[in-house]
Amino acid sequence: QDNATMEDKNVQPTASAEGAGGRRKRPRRDSPPPHNPTVSISSAPPPPAAPRCPYLDTIDRAVLDFDFERLCSVTLASSHVYGCLVCGRFFAGRGQGTQAYLHSLDSGHCVFVELSTGRFYCLPDGYEVVDGGLDDIREALDPRYGHVGEPGGRVGLVLDSSSALSRDLFGRRYLPGYIGLNNLGKTDYVNAAMQALAHVGPVRDYFLLTSRNGDREARWTPLALRFGELMRKMWSDRRFKSNVDPHEMVQAISTASKKRFHINRRADVSEFLSWFLNNLHTGIGGTRKPGSSVVHEAFQGFVDVTTRQRRRSSALDRASLRAAANDDRLGSDDEEGGGASAPTAAPRAAATEVKESTSRTPFLMLTFDIPERPLFKDDTQGGVVIPQEPLFNILRKFDGEGGYRLRKLPDYLILVLKRFRRNNFATEKNPTIVTFPVKNLDLENYVFSQPGSGKGTPAAVPRALANKYDLVANICHDSPAEVGREGRHDPLEDGSYRCHVKDGASKQWYEMQDLHVMETMPQLIGLSESFVLVFERKRLGG
Repeated sequence: QDNATMEDKNVQPTASAEGAGGRRKRPRRDSPPPHNPTVSISSAPPPPAAPRCPYLDTIDRAVLDFDFERLCSVTLASSHVYGCLVCGRFFAGRGQGTQAYLHSLDSGHCVFVELSTGRFYCLPDGYEVVDGGLDDIREALDPRYGHVGEPGGRVGLVLDSSSALSRDLFGRRYLPGYIGLNNLGKTDYVNAAMQALAHVGPVRDYFLLTSRNGDREARWTPLALRFGELMRKMWSDRRFKSNVDPHEMVQAISTASKKRFHINRRADVSEFLSWFLNNLHTGIGGTRKPGSSVVHEAFQGFVDVTTRQRRRSSALDRASLRAAANDDRLGSDDEEGGGASAPTAAPRAAATEVKESTSRTPFLMLTFDIPERPLFKDDTQGGVVIPQEPLFNILRKFDGEGGYRLRKLPDYLILVLKRFRRNNFATEKNPTIVTFPVKNLDLENYVFSQPGSGKGTPAAVPRALANKYDLVANICHDSPAEVGREGRHDPLEDGSYRCHVKDGASKQWYEMQDLHVMETMPQLIGLSESFVLVFERKRLGG
């Protein structure tokens, strides 16, 4: 009876709750909610788990190469391009009837990656694949960087102080940032310039961190976008191969220059570097305002140029013409030649005046003419001796007496030693070796800062180090021995470029010529036919 009474008590609230009209009475505020194990108290149900793709074991990382231009291998379309992770080929689209969809049906390759976003899909089913085992492919496709202290942060002092070697997919070791670039057909001058710019700290860090700021990158030109991608690939320590093929970079250069710098056409590296820095400056939003881009912040300096122009005073010139017209002795055979010209010589000399004007001009690089000295033979050994010229003799151009006065030097100073001279018949090269110090290049005597202005010295640099520089990159040009003989007359077209760069962590110098990377001694750098020198202002502790 007691049990029946308890059951009646348990049933009674349920019956009373569903009273007349089928409405449930509102429970009391102090009563706990009824327990129902099949209903979750959370406001939203958990998201469904992504389906696991059963074809992940068919991925072949050895055939993946994301350095090629991102075009469909069938239609050459450049939008919505997907890479097959089984064969490595690129196809457009992933919907029914697209090239990627048809390839998955014909070949049985099911795993694809969208090259623009790094998202993975399984075709022909069409669902997205989310798996942590694919992070290495995403990193090889588009390396990501962050500030020191952030997750995955590698930018800043970490890159400059780390000399740890990495391994590619085939077990080959390489040092990030010091890897070879493939020559696509006389593009060694592009490779040398890219190697030099990759070791300019502010420019490198700016483009490495761009991957975290999509809004900034959306306003860039294709040339700036391709340069940023190349920098991120060169400094990546998670590459599948130990070199980089700059296909997209060379294609963007050819398009932006209207084929002035094109494949299978070697060019002057100084002309290319000048064009590239100006287009890179405008490509990331730079203006005429000084310091409006990272390019100007790193390379821009100021020089005062004094020009002298001879002019004739209008009044004196008219008097001279009247005197010459009224002179009956002009052209007379009775007078001596000296006497006939004497009356007009004085007014003409007095009518000439020299006017000087000085203008302050910004620069990104300084160009020097190498003095030409003839080659001579060694009497003892009978060989040809190439003349040498110290850099400080060439720097006399900016000693203040030749019309040029340096007012402010940039943090990274680019010096161009002009070696090629073109005439109507051929291109000639000056092989004179310019010797220079690798460390502690002192330019104090060549900077004419205004008294009390302090504009020539950065605030963070002590006065003693303001105009002292260390070499960070050297681009030199080599001419083969056959140049100048029968059938070979162009040293620019038949020569080759190479670049020397310095590892900041180990202080080791490397010589890089296309795919070849080797160690070298700093004593040999000053004895090469240097073309472009990149110096960095000394820092505290440097």
